[in-house]
This record gives sequence, C-alpha cells and structure tokens, in this order.
Amino acid sequence: MSLVSVATQPGQLVVERIRDAGPISRVEVARSTGLAPATVNRWAARMLDSGLLRTSGSDLGTGGRPSTLLRLNERFGVTLAVDVADRHIDVARLDLVGHMIDNVRIESDGELGEPRLQEVLDEIAAAVATDPTQPVLAIGVSVPGPVDRDGVVIFAPALEWNDVPLGRLLAERTGLPVVVENDANLIALAEYERGPWEDVRALVTIAVFDGVGMGIIEGGQVWRGATGAAGQVGRMLFNRSALGGTYSGFGDLELHLGRVGIAVRAVRRGILDDADPRGADTVLELAAGGNAEAITLLDELMDDYAFALINVCAILEPDVITLSGLFEAWGDLVLPRMEERMEGQVVTMPRLVAASLGETGALLGAGIRAFASSGGIASLI
Repeated sequence: MSLVSVATQPGQLVVERIRDAGPISRVEVARSTGLAPATVNRWAARMLDSGLLRTSGSDLGTGGRPSTLLRLNERFGVTLAVDVADRHIDVARLDLVGHMIDNVRIESDGELGEPRLQEVLDEIAAAVATDPTQPVLAIGVSVPGPVDRDGVVIFAPALEWNDVPLGRLLAERTGLPVVVENDANLIALAEYERGPWEDVRALVTIAVFDGVGMGIIEGGQVWRGATGAAGQVGRMLFNRSALGGTYSGFGDLELHLGRVGIAVRAVRRGILDDADPRGADTVLELAAGGNAEAITLLDELMDDYAFALINVCAILEPDVITLSGLFEAWGDLVLPRMEERMEGQVVTMPRLVAASLGETGALLGAGIRAFASSGGIASLI
C-alpha cells in the first residue's frame, strides 16, 4: 500500500460509509467506522469543500443538539458507458453509485471496419464533452468480441475489426482512463453485481446476438483466460463436419445458432423470406403463436443449445446461467425446453433464467468496470 493510500484510507472509510448509509451524521459515521470523531470531522469538512459530499437536513431524533446529516453528491462526476453493438451504439452516463443518468442510442450508418471505428471514436469524444458541469471520470466500452488486457479488440466479426487498439485510441483522444471489454463479460458482471441472486459463486451469461458469446464470473471476477478470449462459446464446433473448416469471422456454432444462423435456417424451412437477423425474433414469435414449422425449428434450436450448455456445465459448473440478447424476452418459451433437455445430463443443474437487466446489462457492466479500474471512490478523495 502506498503512502498516499495509507494517508487517504480514513477518508475513504468516511465517504464509503456515507455513500452506503447516507444521509448520516458525523457522529454515526464515527461510531460505525471506529474512526475518531475528529478524524471524521476533518475528512467530512474537506469533502464538503470539494463538493464530493453535501449536507442533507438534520437529525432531530437524538434528543440533543440536532446533527447535520451528510450524503454523497452522486453527480460529483460520471462514468461514461458505451455499448458498441452490431447495428448501433448506446452511450450512457452513470453516477457515482452506478445509477444510469441517461442513455442515448445512435443508429449506425451501416459501414463497418475503419469507418465504424472512426464513428465510435467520434461519438465517444462528443459524449465526453457533452456536459462540463459533470466531468467524466472514466470510460467503459463494451464490444462484441474478445479484448486483451491492453484494451485491444482481438476480433469482432460483427464490426469487421481485427487487432484494433481501441483502449489506446480512446485514451489518446480523450485523456481519460479507458476500459474496453467483451460484451458478454460485461453483461455477466452486471448480472452478478446487480441481479437478484444470493450466494452465487459462479455465473455464466449466454449472449445471443448476431454472434453467440459467453461471459464467466467466478468469485466475483471475470474469467478472461490467457489473453482475454475465454468464453468464446460461439467458436465451439457445431458438429464433426466443422473440423475441416477455418473460421476467421464468426465461429462455427454461432453461424448456426446466432441471429443470422437462425434466420438462415428459417428461410430454408420456408418460415421467413430472407435471412435478416431480426427474423430470429419472428421465428420465436411464430412459435409462441403455435406455428407448427416454427415450433419444429425452435425444438431443434433448443436441442442444439442444450447440447452446448451441457458441455459448458461439465467444464464450469455454474450456479446460474442467464440468457441475454435474443432469448431474454422469450423466457417462458425457451427456458422450460432447455431445462427439460439439460435435466439429468449435468452433475449440478444450474438455475437457468432470462437476464434481469435487459439491454442495459452491457452498459452497467462497462460502468462498473471503468469506475473500479479508475480507482473508484478512493480516487476522488
């Protein structure tokens, strides 16, 4: 521990207690943290001067002299969270406790590769400069592909990116701390941190978009593997014939089970007229409505997904598997079918649920990672 962190540790205890329990009096902060009242008063005065803390009325229930209550100024600074998705960019601002202040969706112009990269850089730089009264403390970016520990996007087929140093480019452009992470990892992290779970040791998120990704949380940490490419379930082989192929873009499994793959299978069956990825939702809608051909395809998809998830469970043994993306809106339709196929095939049957955070999962995860990596509350003292 550095001399700086030792010197500011009491201040961190003070502000974290106020964040968690505020509005709260200085007397109660001292009692609950074990710090001397003089220490609490000194740090509280300093942080009131900086604006990190604010007063919030008085405690009149003590029977003595009323105590001024303190609370965290949640808008003292913001974290910028960005989700670079297949066909759009979501940009959100999160306050100091991770609540989403606003969220703007920017539809992409359809260009991929270098033009899409420039679009992302420009939109993020513009968002940083939007409101100078609420300075951006850090930037977290979610992308649909694996990312190494230096913020380099190893590959993202949906964006036609390979070895893109997005973290460095954004840091140079904005001068801010930047975290870039795989979207499925961030959704899993947000589900672990914000989902309705208790005593979860291992959580897996299956994210079904144009590709299929997997985020793994073990003991509260993202499991990233040697280079950051752990969890690429979409690159599992779908069947034996795949052994003779090579996959520089989407992997074999996601070519069959991602949105595009599902739409292609539906076209072959005469369910859809074209293979637009949005047709995957139409297939599920038709199946829910009783369309016989759509139900047959759905059952085949559930066989294929159950096969993959049984293998995932054999390796990872998660407590919970959350389904994000395509399936999260169709839990009543798909979950019983998956559970029926998996029951008796795994050592420990996980809790299989639709993701609880909807489209905000990747953004919340990006905000959590970025704020923590920038030093969190301690960096503001």
